[in-house]
Amino acid sequence: MKLDVTHALRNPGQEFPFEAEQAIAAQEVSGETVIFDTALLKGVYSATEDGSVTLDGVLTTVAHARCANCLSPAQADIEAEFRETFYHDGEPESDDRFAYEGSAVELERLAMFTAMLELPMRFLCREDCPGLGKFAGKDVYTRSSQKELPGQHPFAALQQLLAEKEEQN
Repeated sequence: MKLDVTHALRNPGQEFPFEAEQAIAAQEVSGETVIFDTALLKGVYSATEDGSVTLDGVLTTVAHARCANCLSPAQADIEAEFRETFYHDGEPESDDRFAYEGSAVELERLAMFTAMLELPMRFLCREDCPGLGKFAGKDVYTRSSQKELPGQHPFAALQQLLAEKEEQN
């Protein structure tokens, strides 16, 4: 979404309120896909005599990914303050400076960068998630269960050959 900043460019130093919704594309983070709800950006913008535009506000959204412990769906509420300056002479695709063209500021990169900086280190479906340990009653990973289910053991054929070799000796 583009934010029209014409009023600020005509009245440098004066603040104008804004509220905008911005979609954030799914992002790959450490091999996991993070999906975002539509972000709400709310705040004020102003311009300076040199034509730079500053947006000051708060972004709110929800990020969705898999739980780091059990792989169930998990989410994180994101609320992040931002203060960014957009420059009329900047490179539109530059990571160093936000840029804008004409009299409209593109909010997509601002929303994505702000949301990404607020992501949790690990997504959890709940604070006390036991992880794969919740399957302890079924415990398919222990030796005892492998003996009980020999046909399903990944090395069952090798185990059978070893047993036959021992019988021959």
